[in-house]
Amino acid sequence: MDNALIQLVARLKIRLRQVQNISLNTQRFFAEQTYAGQVLDLAEECEDVELVSIAMDLRDKLGWLTTPSSSDSTPKGPAKSSVTSAGAALQSQRYAFGARS
Repeated sequence: MDNALIQLVARLKIRLRQVQNISLNTQRFFAEQTYAGQVLDLAEECEDVELVSIAMDLRDKLGWLTTPSSSDSTPKGPAKSSVTSAGAALQSQRYAFGARS
């Protein structure tokens, strides 16, 4: 097992006890993926930045933190025609009182 992974789990265990008063069962953490996921979810919901960072590092080392694929990285905004029609509507509303002198 990777020494860096063991150190991250140890840091997680200590921070969980200090911040959330939760005792982490390390043997169960490595044996049961559902338990590990629940513990990491609890850690990520915490206000402690270090605890959240440790949890995300662990997810990354365990391969549970996925990056979006190239097809998912395309922006999912409104269609261009709806944007231009909304812009035209704003332009027509802007000068409702006639020309200014």
